[in-house]
Amino acid sequence: MIPDDKITALFVKLNKLTSLGQLKWHVEDAPRSILRGTDDFVPLYMAARYKEQHFGLYQHRYQLYDGDRDRFYWSEKVVLVILDLEDRVLWESPHASSALYDLFETVRKKVSNIDGIVDDLLSDDEI
Repeated sequence: MIPDDKITALFVKLNKLTSLGQLKWHVEDAPRSILRGTDDFVPLYMAARYKEQHFGLYQHRYQLYDGDRDRFYWSEKVVLVILDLEDRVLWESPHASSALYDLFETVRKKVSNIDGIVDDLLSDDEI
């Protein structure tokens, strides 16, 4: 088992590389291997390659059962995975952390180009 501090260091490193523009992410459909055999949903999946490793970062929505109320409800988590060339999951982040959520927000900000969109809209002199 990998120590939590090393996993957090991985999240921080990927976040830094993404912020500096050295790691480029793109949006794509989640590999079928992630959802096969489940009713789960991945509304956003982003992928990148770094040092010959294939990374996936995604929002994972899934249902849980509340036995006290006898009903299902939706929950959500962010997951980082390392994939092989056939899109099989070789490793999955064991638990959510603030560093993982920070990475997700940085990557989402980069792929959406929200900074560029806001700057472009605010620089419009016609208003």
